[in-house]
Amino acid sequence: MNILAVDDECPALEALISQLKIVFPNENIHGEMNPQKAVEWAGNLKKSGEKLSYAFLDIQMQNMTGLELAHQLKNIYPKVMLFFCTAYSEYAYDAFGLNAKGYLLKPVKVQAIESTLDEMVTDWRQEATTLERDIKIQTFGNFEIFVDGVPLTFERKKAKELLAYLVDRHGASVTTEQIALILWEDATYDRKLKNMATMAVTSLRNTLKSAGIEDILIKTWNHLALDVDKVKCDAYDFEKWDAVAINSFHGEYMSNYSWAEFTTGRYVQMEQKTGNDD
Repeated sequence: MNILAVDDECPALEALISQLKIVFPNENIHGEMNPQKAVEWAGNLKKSGEKLSYAFLDIQMQNMTGLELAHQLKNIYPKVMLFFCTAYSEYAYDAFGLNAKGYLLKPVKVQAIESTLDEMVTDWRQEATTLERDIKIQTFGNFEIFVDGVPLTFERKKAKELLAYLVDRHGASVTTEQIALILWEDATYDRKLKNMATMAVTSLRNTLKSAGIEDILIKTWNHLALDVDKVKCDAYDFEKWDAVAINSFHGEYMSNYSWAEFTTGRYVQMEQKTGNDD
């Protein structure tokens, strides 16, 4: 969960962040003294595919008021929950006109934050105690998947290859027959091969379930897909022309799988295009 705190006075911002860390001990709390930089940070957060859950904003600031900042944040994240933290009570009417969830008078304390959240946000305690898994997929070079920074170990090589193929499909579903013909390229599809493909699917699901990330798979009758919104992947960033991903590509994509050659060629062409553009 991402939480934004903005105050143009350093001591006030540090005090607010310290209280928020007590209320949300496991969450990412980002502080900014410059409202415009807060808008830029929120925009970059949106581009990365992440959500901004809460924004705690001072009202009287230089260059941009907290109310003006709230308007801009709402344009980026319409569902962000706004809380205003100020020493001035006269702005309360305008604040609630922006559908603010709370109006907290400085100095903001833990009890005031929790009381306001209890009153205005029904499930905030459940959200705050539910840790999102950090799932990163590496496709440049050999294929690997990391859960909270630890590489995932598969009980079957074909299960790992199946996940790699689903990543390559970018969320498009595949049938059992397609899985079989990809994982066993030179084989003829028959009952035996179908059973082998089914075993690979079962093994993959068991591995992901053991890691607590089985929800990254979308399973329907005879179809399987990856929920791309629940993972971070260098290849997906590359296709969005992300500079870091482009610089990390050195002509190799899932080098351990022959069926990935087509995508490799396409990425090489994209890389050459960025070089020509420079």
